[in-house]
Amino acid sequence: MNTQAQGLISDLALHTLGWKAFQDLCAQVCAEVLSTTVSIYREAQDGGQDAVFLGKRSTPDSVVAEITVQCKFSSKAEHRLRPSDIDPELETIRALVQNGQAHAYYFITSLGVDAPVAATIRTKLLEAGVKEPHVLGREWLTLQIRQSARLRALVPRVYGLGDLSIILDERCVHQTQALLGHMLPSLSVYVPTAAHRSAVRVLSDHGIVLLLGPPATGKSMLAAILATTAIDGDGHQCLKCEGPLELIERWNPHEKGRLYWIDDAFGPNQLRSDYIDSWISAIPKVKAAIDSGNRFILTSRNHIWNAAKVKLGTRNHPLFEDGRAVVDVGSLSPDEREQIVYNHVKAGNQAQPWKRRVKPYLGSIASNPQLLPEIARRLGDNSYTKGLVDVPTDLVKFVAEPAEFLKHTILELTDPQQAALTLVFLWRSRLPLQEISGEETKHVADKYGVTIAAMVDALPQLEGAFLNRRREDNQDFWSFIHPTFADAISSILSTRPDLVDLYLRGTPVVTLLNEAVCDGAEPIPDAVVIPASATEHLVTRLVGTPNELNSNRDLFDFLTHRASESALRAVLTKDPSILDRTDSNYWRVTWSRRIQLLARVNRLGLLPSGLRDEVSDELESAALNEFDASFLNKDEVLALMHPSSLVRMTTRLVDLLDDGVPQRIKELVETTEPDTDLVDHFDDIQSFVARLQEAFDEEASSQQKLLSLSEQIKAAIEVASKRKKDEDDEEFWPNITPAKVTTAPRKGRSVFSDVDE
Repeated sequence: MNTQAQGLISDLALHTLGWKAFQDLCAQVCAEVLSTTVSIYREAQDGGQDAVFLGKRSTPDSVVAEITVQCKFSSKAEHRLRPSDIDPELETIRALVQNGQAHAYYFITSLGVDAPVAATIRTKLLEAGVKEPHVLGREWLTLQIRQSARLRALVPRVYGLGDLSIILDERCVHQTQALLGHMLPSLSVYVPTAAHRSAVRVLSDHGIVLLLGPPATGKSMLAAILATTAIDGDGHQCLKCEGPLELIERWNPHEKGRLYWIDDAFGPNQLRSDYIDSWISAIPKVKAAIDSGNRFILTSRNHIWNAAKVKLGTRNHPLFEDGRAVVDVGSLSPDEREQIVYNHVKAGNQAQPWKRRVKPYLGSIASNPQLLPEIARRLGDNSYTKGLVDVPTDLVKFVAEPAEFLKHTILELTDPQQAALTLVFLWRSRLPLQEISGEETKHVADKYGVTIAAMVDALPQLEGAFLNRRREDNQDFWSFIHPTFADAISSILSTRPDLVDLYLRGTPVVTLLNEAVCDGAEPIPDAVVIPASATEHLVTRLVGTPNELNSNRDLFDFLTHRASESALRAVLTKDPSILDRTDSNYWRVTWSRRIQLLARVNRLGLLPSGLRDEVSDELESAALNEFDASFLNKDEVLALMHPSSLVRMTTRLVDLLDDGVPQRIKELVETTEPDTDLVDHFDDIQSFVARLQEAFDEEASSQQKLLSLSEQIKAAIEVASKRKKDEDDEEFWPNITPAKVTTAPRKGRSVFSDVDE
């Protein structure tokens, strides 16, 4: 590496990083630039704000040389490096040289470095015995970051340290601002975690990644960073989609070089049945789109994904099924949690006396696995910590019970401010700035006993702490600064009878069907609970659901799984014709929301006989004509069939084993396209045979035939696979795998030593 004379260059505000984050940045830059594993020692031998890194590299004559890298951080933006700054280290450097550990010595600082000063320090290093002295300042670090998209992918905090034009071209600047939007300021405190580096690698290796984590873990932030670095590095076009419905509307599976970011891929608060239906049909196309050079980033909460996996079944993406493309964003190491707390408290708006007061306890609360990035952000913002009176007791509760603290904080706001947050909630965190007036706004104002003017004035008061202004499609919106605010408002509304009515009246019916649950039904995490006292209002909204395929599907799903028995009876009493509605097409008959509802209604003795005749014939036809036996292990669904129909169907299913199934296998082999996903192509017949094996488990003769058919399917897949084209192994981010950085045990100085300075 050649030593560079350094002149004035645009600044990345490295002085704002803090000493530990600066060390981590230097370690990643050194590992990248020097192409070697770097061991990080958190403390220099002088106990100051320095860190010493040790590594090895090959010299031009192939000799393996020990190198020492020392970084020196300063929070003083106006200061520049002085020749005397190296003097306290010279004795240590001589010892390193004598031990063979400093053939090369890199002195890296966050300070600016003038060329004459660098020359003087290099002379001192040569006199101390160093063969290759290097003196590098913030100008050199900025240059490395500007030249390497890979570094920006691994240390994305640099996107938030200054003017984007310093490190990106004009095209990337505009796209990055559109992608990161209101998240951009948060990058100045962002900590690249092991999950971050894993997500970079997974997306590079597989072209798809699912970011999992509970609320407040930073899934959307990480997704935005991955999308930004894709635009930055390879110039991919990124399309952000709110769920699979918007994805299907906007994508072309045959288009190349696009990255699709699907936030809350399976539902924002609970699993959405319409999202599952969309993914069932879309996932095979996703596989083909990846082969064409497209990439996908999905996010989801853990409990929603766990429910989605079951529903997707064999239609799940294989990389999600075996976990290779799934990254748990919520899993943070103690070191990562410490740095996250440090960054937010250091950069937050808390007064210096407050920081000094809590400083002794920050290390302890950071050791709690419940400490998440969003909680750390609130800790650094005095809008949320007014209730922290008894330190450290309240500080511990702040981390251990974040939802209760957030609700308490919201309830302490003024009535106009609470009304404003409720209005944003009812607009699903997309309240247009220019369309705040209206009947819904008046209704919210009346419920809280405030004027519309006071509520409108409260919106900018909440900006930065509770709300953000977002710009999408040339329109400005008020939105929650984090999704957990919607959860808190939802919880508050559901516990106040006077406000439940507001929720039922003001919430769009599609939101109501996907996010509410009746008191008395099976509990659902994060759902708004509708008390029995509000059943009348609920029934009025439910029977008013538009008679459209997608709406009917959501309505049937609500009545099956989310409605209490009394609510279901009330709906059917008020509008019996709801059972005559139809829903959209389904992949398996057992997934039909209508049939699931009819099964529940039948169990309650409320199903009309004529309707039962129709659904009995429908089930029999699905099994015999569509090779769909998915309902054979569903007792409630089987109860919809007449006994005579059930006996007739069983007999004919046995006959299919000799003729119909072998013929279907032959047809599938003949119709296989070169680029077909074979697992998907044979999935229907394979599932049919597997379900019959379960149903006929005590019939020896049938079991023998089914085993033979299963082997025939495997052989057919082998035959079809020989006709497939070779897959195109296209790179996305070449060599993006994170550089290896190992961390030596830390001792001595606390991360929080200068948090109050």
